Amino acid sequence: MNQKLNINNKHYKKAANLESLNMFKGQLYETIVTTQSNEHVKNAAPIGVICKDSNHIVIHLDNCVHTHLNILENGELIVNITKNPLIFTYSTLGELDDEYFNQFNDFPMIKDSLGFFKAHVIKTIEKKRENDYNDGIGNVVTCEVEDIYISDNNEIVPLNRAMNAVIESLVYYCRFNHKYKDKQDIIWTHMKELNRVCQKVGNESEKESMKLILDKMREKNEYLD
Repeated sequence: MNQKLNINNKHYKKAANLESLNMFKGQLYETIVTTQSNEHVKNAAPIGVICKDSNHIVIHLDNCVHTHLNILENGELIVNITKNPLIFTYSTLGELDDEYFNQFNDFPMIKDSLGFFKAHVIKTIEKKRENDYNDGIGNVVTCEVEDIYISDNNEIVPLNRAMNAVIESLVYYCRFNHKYKDKQDIIWTHMKELNRVCQKVGNESEKESMKLILDKMREKNEYLD
């Protein structure tokens, strides 16, 4: 377990399981997934990854066309942990430039990732996605994790939308007073959406935090639904 890896002068140490990346069962984390076609055309896309257990993940694929096709084509992917907002932005708005990629065993990964792991597909289920944003057919993909690496000298804290929702809700809570009385309906609408996100992907602490915030806001305004 003391195995070391050097990728373009970036040092990584091998880890035992997903908990080593602070990724825990039942939680959803915002990551960058890198894939490549059978013709070795690489791709990166922001994908929410759900930890099924210590060594398995689940991802939902629908509108991320290249990533979807690549994974269904060869069943291989790397999940990259990064907090670089430009990487999330560029990979969402278009194709990520070559300067942001490295290679791990001839497979594309994100340069300067805080941590990453290789995975391969073991199960795919076709499923209709029905929500406010998507009503098409997608795939629920279960993957087994292979190689897990953590960057030396870095504490890994993967992005999680629920924690971000709690912080954003606290900002709205502080603004929810007489000074912003004309904006209370708008703020409450935002709060309900943040609560939806938290209930969907948050842990018990995050859900309890959101409940406390909402209850306090209702105390300030008895007419809130």
